Amino acid sequence: MTGSPGLLTTIFAFLLVLGPLVLIHELGHYLVGRLFGVKADAFSIGFGKELAGWTDRRGTRWKLSALPLGGYVQFAGDMTPTGTPGAADARLSPQERAQTFHSKPVWQRALIVLAGPMTNLLLCVAIFAAFYGAYGRVVEDAEISGFSQGSAAQVGGLRIGDRILAIDGEQIEGARDVGAHTLYFPGKTVSVAVDRDGRTLVLPVTLASQELSDDFGNKARVGDLGVEMAPPIVGGFYGDSPAEKAGLELGDRIVAVGGTAITSFADIPRLIRPNAGRAVDVTVRRDGQVRTIAVPITEGTAIDEEGVTRKVGQIGVRAGRLERVGPLRAVALGFDQSFKVMGSMVTGIVQIFTGDRSVRELGGPVKIAQYSGQQFSLGWEAFVSFAALISINLAFINLLPIPGLDGGHLAFYAAELVRRRPLGVRSQEWAIRTGVALVLALMVFVTVNDLASLPIFGG
Repeated sequence: MTGSPGLLTTIFAFLLVLGPLVLIHELGHYLVGRLFGVKADAFSIGFGKELAGWTDRRGTRWKLSALPLGGYVQFAGDMTPTGTPGAADARLSPQERAQTFHSKPVWQRALIVLAGPMTNLLLCVAIFAAFYGAYGRVVEDAEISGFSQGSAAQVGGLRIGDRILAIDGEQIEGARDVGAHTLYFPGKTVSVAVDRDGRTLVLPVTLASQELSDDFGNKARVGDLGVEMAPPIVGGFYGDSPAEKAGLELGDRIVAVGGTAITSFADIPRLIRPNAGRAVDVTVRRDGQVRTIAVPITEGTAIDEEGVTRKVGQIGVRAGRLERVGPLRAVALGFDQSFKVMGSMVTGIVQIFTGDRSVRELGGPVKIAQYSGQQFSLGWEAFVSFAALISINLAFINLLPIPGLDGGHLAFYAAELVRRRPLGVRSQEWAIRTGVALVLALMVFVTVNDLASLPIFGG
């Protein structure tokens, strides 16, 4: 288990995640407001007492405030919780009144409100797209190469060599798609369509419920199909690969190493690592023919389960094929990944309301801070990926139709479009007070949840 980062690192990482994401969110509101000619009186990162700030030539007060759990843009004339005209509006000139938020048509107000969550969503898409563009997309066949002990799939009748085509009617393109249809559904019975020797079979499988822990001891209850999907197919080569030099090719299916038959790519390291400096016969199936190739085993290094670096044998092959993607494809994959993440959030909330998942799994600012520090300690790639997940969380939460959040305002504007007049000020005020009370109660609950999960409180 990896040691948790220190308190100062955790606080720094938390601010490094939340600060830019709040800034991006509020800039979305601000920039679209400016586009429609709305004056911003204040732009704040954080709530409460101002710690530092300045006023620009447009009269906007830019400030950093004491409580770093959010931010806001205060538009001209937006002095009431409902964004309706205040008493001071009567003293405004026609030019000044034209720059107020509530003077704009409902579609412009809706776009200004929607811009915050959409900016967070687009940031998440941009991060995912950048990773796809820089590293490509790893495609791994959804072919079953082995089973875990007590495998739910094996009990359900699946066999080694079956290729998973769909789960509950949703198409499976590769091994990584399987988790999206299993991890969030412990105990659920799913229909698994497989290709077996050219025939399509559909089998019901009841997913196992398993508690997993990461390197920092964080636990989560997940659904487990109980399959290994690493068929021994050469998907690529590492560096100056001895296997490539010896004549192995992309797409070769390795059927034996040193005379030992294998069914999973995971079997290869077990047979190669203890034999550095020797040569090994690798038997492959290529274009329907079986051939054996002598491959020298070179010496490299690997980190074992205890974190110790050891010298091991290697032949320089990897599973899964690396698919390079262009800019447009990277953006499309970024959107696809972002919507999958948002879909998992919807699934989690529905499961909490239906009782399929405990409310104790909800996390708040303390948990975000804890995870921020942990991901920061793992390197910039893990940290930026985590920031993308928090960004889409902010987008999703703010789009919920709860009065007081962006989604609540959008619901008001939708009602205004249908009724062709705004809801009554008193009705809006009561709705917003109720919504704010609900949000505050939820914040208190998840914070208590977070604290209860800390080791100091026995979590």
